[in-house]
This record gives sequence, structure tokens and C-alpha cells, in this order.
Amino acid sequence: MKAEPNPADNLRVSSVQTAQRVLMGENWIEQPLPSQITNRVGPFLLIHHWQDYFHGGQEPLEVGVGPHPHRGFSPVTCIYAGALRHRDSLGNDHVVSAGGTQWMDSGSGIVHSERPDDSIAREGGMLEIIQFWVNTPRAHKMKAPSYQPLSQEETPQWNESNWRIALVQGEWNGYQSPIQSHHPMRIANLQCNEPGASIDLPMPENWSGILYVLSGAIQVSNARASGRQMMVIGTGVTSTITLAAEEDTRVLFLSSAPLEEPVVSHGPFVLSTYEDVQKAIMDYHNGKMGNLEEGS
Repeated sequence: MKAEPNPADNLRVSSVQTAQRVLMGENWIEQPLPSQITNRVGPFLLIHHWQDYFHGGQEPLEVGVGPHPHRGFSPVTCIYAGALRHRDSLGNDHVVSAGGTQWMDSGSGIVHSERPDDSIAREGGMLEIIQFWVNTPRAHKMKAPSYQPLSQEETPQWNESNWRIALVQGEWNGYQSPIQSHHPMRIANLQCNEPGASIDLPMPENWSGILYVLSGAIQVSNARASGRQMMVIGTGVTSTITLAAEEDTRVLFLSSAPLEEPVVSHGPFVLSTYEDVQKAIMDYHNGKMGNLEEGS
């Protein structure tokens, strides 16, 4: 059902920004966050959108990202096409396919690798993923690391107002994601194949968030965003925002309670002070984050 635009929603739209195209290793990706305008939104520090077709004929270790460390935040990956293999220094070796999510809390330190599934490397196929980084509150940064995979079948999903909702984290409409986090947030993938359909998204007054459009186009009051654009939602006087689809649309919805803490990041580490970052670098080189040897 199409709803009339709510003028109050427009006050919550801080900006609409087009993702930058950046080179990561040998791969071109879309990066809406951080940008020249927005460094972070609440606990959300980075968004990378990667879509690529693999022609096959490669060995699995020739594609993707090899072993590297993290500390102090959660790198989260949503898989939209293909499958992604995760291996880490805790001993996890797991593949998540399209519709699933990989949520890794790096905690005090972990080494992991992320690669397209072996079949994609060898036989070819499409891979589309988004990885976003979620800052961990300072009180929890040095807790033990963990890995939480969520398959499509395990993801809470339902239809509402001609939209399909897949809940990655948090609570919504009586549904609860099994993924645990250290901070109140609500994260979901939204899909609509009915142009003009509107849905009310829960957005408490003091929360902020992001609507990233993978494909299609959306409207929130008088603000519009299309494919590869990010709409930043700030605090406001409403407890919901009304999202309308202009065409077949896919959206990643990130929202969170405020997290007002200092952030000092350096490469794969997100901590609270420069001293913490220096210690992370030393701990990694001294093997305190574990080791990962990829066999094949």
C-alpha cells in the first residue's frame, strides 16, 4: 500500500551520497562509507559492496582475501549471490551461501580469510556481497573473539506491505535474529518488487542509520536514492520512517542506538586510543591473535 510522504521524515535524512569506486587489491568495489562527507554513522564505520563474475579456472587460494588480523570491531558480510568461505584462527572453516550472513566479532584479536567458495573459483559464477564494519563498545573490545554464521534458512524473514524483510540482527515485528551483538541495533535486508509500495521502518528518535540501495530506487519523504547510493538517517522526532520503492529495489538497512565513543582505526584494527592500536600491531606480530594456515 502506498503511503503519503511524512514531512517529518525529511528532517531525518541527513544526506544522500553516491558510493565511491575504489580498488581493493585486484578488485573494484563500491564504498559508500566512509566518504568525504561522512566518516561514520553511529557504530557503522565502513561499507564495501563487491559484485563480480568469476570465469573459473582458478585455484581457491588465488581469489578473495587471504589471512589478515582484526581487533576491536565486527566485520559483517551479507551474501547476495554465490557463496563465501570463511576460515579463522579459532578453527572455523565455514561456507555461507546467498541469503546468509557471516558475523565475526574480532574481540581481542583474530586472523581470518574470506574467499569465494571453491566452486566459484574453479567453475565460475557470480559473487555479490556487502561487508560492513560495526564498532564494538570499548568495554567489550578485548573480549574473546567469535564467529556467528547465519544461513538464509536461519534468517527471520517475512512479508510486509509488499516488501520482503530478512532480519540480520536485532528485533523487529516480534522476530528476533539469533545473532548476538554488544550494542542495540537493527539490521535487515529489504526487497520490493512492487513499485510504489511503502513500508514503515522502526527508527527510534535517538537512533541513526543508513539505507544503502544495492539496486533500484527509494524515496523517504522528498529525498531519493538510487542504486549504489547511501541515504543517511539522523535522529529526529519520529519513531518510524516511511520508505517507498520506485521500482524493483534491494536495500540494506542499518540502524543503531547512539555510540558516543572515540574511534581510532588503523588498517584492520578499530580501537579507542593510539596506544591501543600500537599494542594491537605488536600483539599481532607476536602471534597473540593466533595463526591461520590455509591448506587448500
